[in-house]
Amino acid sequence: MKEDIPTSCVAAVFSDIEPDAQLKDIEKFMRDHGSAINLDNIAGELEDKLKSIITDLKNIIGESIPEGEMEMFLNSVMSLILLIPEDKINKPIVEFAEAITSANVPEKYGPMQLRVLTNLIYVVPERITAEKYQILLNLIKCARDHRCINAASVGINQVKKWISDWKVPTEQVQELYRSMHEAYTVAGDSANALQMSLELLGTYTKETALKARADAEKCIITSINDPNVFVMDHLLLLEPVKVLEGGTIHKLLNIFVSGRLQDYLDFYAAQKTAIESQGTLDHFFFSKERLWIPNLGVKHDRNVAKMRVLTFLQSAENQKEVTFDTIEKEMQIPTDEIESFIIEAVRTKMIRCKIDHLARKVIIDSTVQRTFTKQHWVSLKEKLEAWKANLNMINNNLKTIVGTSK
Repeated sequence: MKEDIPTSCVAAVFSDIEPDAQLKDIEKFMRDHGSAINLDNIAGELEDKLKSIITDLKNIIGESIPEGEMEMFLNSVMSLILLIPEDKINKPIVEFAEAITSANVPEKYGPMQLRVLTNLIYVVPERITAEKYQILLNLIKCARDHRCINAASVGINQVKKWISDWKVPTEQVQELYRSMHEAYTVAGDSANALQMSLELLGTYTKETALKARADAEKCIITSINDPNVFVMDHLLLLEPVKVLEGGTIHKLLNIFVSGRLQDYLDFYAAQKTAIESQGTLDHFFFSKERLWIPNLGVKHDRNVAKMRVLTFLQSAENQKEVTFDTIEKEMQIPTDEIESFIIEAVRTKMIRCKIDHLARKVIIDSTVQRTFTKQHWVSLKEKLEAWKANLNMINNNLKTIVGTSK
């Protein structure tokens, strides 16, 4: 999702045409595209006529209308909704958003729907925060259904700000984050999908963590499967993940956090059926029941490849070199495949090194820490304190030199 605020498109929803004339134009547009609406037969205020228009939207929103014309029409309806008195505007706003979201249109219309819904969030009165939340939720659901969340003009940071400003209850935040995770997942955006999974788990406390069991399992699986994720120790600090302690998935996570390749191979030998079964994670991820299924949702070959890199990182920690013999033994890689393995390891940006073929070893420049324990924090503190002491000593020496030179 993009971070820019669509101020220019917000202005487009306002119209200089008088409401009665605008209603006539909207009625003609709808009748030209198959609606039987007749606003002259509807007695009452503007909100009564708009209720009929919104109810009948499902009969005209479709592929037969060019995208640009449809967007102008929907923005015109929106501009009339904004003329309804604030004490009566709540219901029409939500019904309008739901009508747009549920419209039976092809995926190519998704970005247009998102633009209209984004306009609606920005222009409705500030006080009706509950309705703004409902519009945002509809926007995310629409993005999920059309696989186009990255076409939305508001990003994760803006969504989090709105949640804070609108004082959204925790359970509704969880519903929104879960929908955002699913929207990013179906769009193939694994990085943002994982971020939303972590945001979701972070909303649970020790007392409510059990409710997020399925979400925690999903987050672990997503992290293990993501080819760009190698550091996972932070997951162990999340309350919903702690609930899984002792279970199969939690054991697998611990291996990816601090274990070696052989630890995984031993796990695989004991859990081969669960890893190789052909269940579908789509049912687990997106079904309303959210039932657990036998398949762990991970692939053995992919796990082995990642665990080889993680084992190499662990072997290289605090080492200036790693021998070919160690790589052959610990990573279980034949000599003729070591070079290609090192190249792939460097591509992960988790390690910087170079190969010394003659000496049959890998020279280590730097590595990323797989886990950051209390001891690592203590070590960092000591290094910073030493650095500070050295700077103070240099500063004092400079003062002495400057003083004696006067």
